[in-house]
Amino acid sequence: MYSSIIQELLNGITLSAVYVAIALGLTITYGILKILHIAHAGVYLWGAYIGYIAYVYTGSVILSLIFGALGAALIGVAIERVFYIPALDSPPHITLIISIALFTLLSELAAKTFGYHPKGFTIHWPIYSWTIGGVVINSMQIFFLAVVYSASIGVWLWATKTRMGLASRALIQDIETAKSMGVNVNRLIDINFLVGSALAGLSGVLVGMYYTIIWPHMGDVVAYKGLVVIVLGGFGSIIGAIVGGLILGISESYLIAYFGNILPRDAFAFLIMIIILILRPQGLFGRSE
Repeated sequence: MYSSIIQELLNGITLSAVYVAIALGLTITYGILKILHIAHAGVYLWGAYIGYIAYVYTGSVILSLIFGALGAALIGVAIERVFYIPALDSPPHITLIISIALFTLLSELAAKTFGYHPKGFTIHWPIYSWTIGGVVINSMQIFFLAVVYSASIGVWLWATKTRMGLASRALIQDIETAKSMGVNVNRLIDINFLVGSALAGLSGVLVGMYYTIIWPHMGDVVAYKGLVVIVLGGFGSIIGAIVGGLILGISESYLIAYFGNILPRDAFAFLIMIIILILRPQGLFGRSE
């Protein structure tokens, strides 16, 4: 019994890694432009495919991760420059519609380009497994967790400890004041989209490697669960995105293991969100208006 509880905790932390990485990117972009960047899930999807192509041609896991992250970063900045910036003065629902349309477009482009059928993404590494006190863990799981959480913590440190990160936070607080103090607003917006999108692309490649498969609509679940996480953590809160992702992943793991016959898997995410919002409408780390 004890070992099964710990095993589900480990499974939940693994599942949380994707939610944390996606929610961090969403939080960064929302904080700067106040746009619900649904197309972020499409960036995640394309990062996975770019990383897959890089692995097919090079056979290198490292190059696959680098190309996936860089490709996603460029796509994210292109979306920001071409679609979001010109629409900033429009009502919020306009940018939301644009973002949803872009996500659909990116998903369908992936399907048309790479085919509607899933592709196997098996890396040629020996996978070792260990059983410790009845809990099973393997080397791929350790690699997955180490890379995703290291990157996520790195983004948090960048946003909270560096000069550029602090300038970004100033921009979030008051864009006009930041401009008057000499902050290069356009460059900071680009950098935030680069960082958030690179993290999404990195996650997409790692998910493909971990589950040994990628498919054109793998961003569908990520699109709404990323929103669930930032609502849980509080809009614009980086630490909230990390904690919210952990809560969602671990809660989902336990609920599915012990109550999976009651509700469909993805319904649990919204059940958790509803409970949190009833208790704390602004999210765990959000500020009440």
